[in-house]
Amino acid sequence: MSANNTNDPERSAMQLLQDINSGIIDPKQLDKPSRQRCVEVLWAEGYTYPQINQVLKISEKTIGRDMKEIKARNELTPNIDFAKQFIGEVFQKAMNSHSFLVRLARSKDATNPEKIQAEFAAWRLLKELVERMQSLGYLPLRPQQIVGDVFHHMSAEDGDETLEEVKTMVSEIELVAKDTNTFTPELAEEIKDLNCRIEKAEIVSDVKKIAEKQKETQDKEDTKDEQPK
Repeated sequence: MSANNTNDPERSAMQLLQDINSGIIDPKQLDKPSRQRCVEVLWAEGYTYPQINQVLKISEKTIGRDMKEIKARNELTPNIDFAKQFIGEVFQKAMNSHSFLVRLARSKDATNPEKIQAEFAAWRLLKELVERMQSLGYLPLRPQQIVGDVFHHMSAEDGDETLEEVKTMVSEIELVAKDTNTFTPELAEEIKDLNCRIEKAEIVSDVKKIAEKQKETQDKEDTKDEQPK
């Protein structure tokens, strides 16, 4: 094969490497741009300098110089448009993964433990995505409160039944994890944290009930005092 065809800029690094591996191309015939395309692909696939040396028949010093130029070419400069596009892509991929987990949790073929695990994984993914979007400034951050999470809103909007349902869900997750040998220290810590938050939410709910009862009593007393004697 001629040098012109060997160093054709339209040929991909994978094509060049396939021809090198087949013995069609002598790697020493590669020009610098073609060689660097091959070096970049091999490095991305986990090849070490000695392994790249074996494939392309070049010294490790040359590989080092090529890698320095490749990294300089690929370096990123802070750019708001790139950041927005990249964050949008990450967000979309996360939502796709969330949708897949939700479908798995609703699948008729999945067992109950699998459904619970998928449901929990979907919630955890969404929770971490929200936290990441908050840290990047795409979602607002609220001041830390005694119940600065979803349980506070659940108890305020839906009543004590919601907290009971959440407690049941957490218990089921723990039981399933133990039955399937997936009860990791990380999961144990998360469940402990969830139970702590539920307990705090219950305390807040009880305090509100006491405060409302006290207010009703006080209102009745005020009404009595206002009546003509």
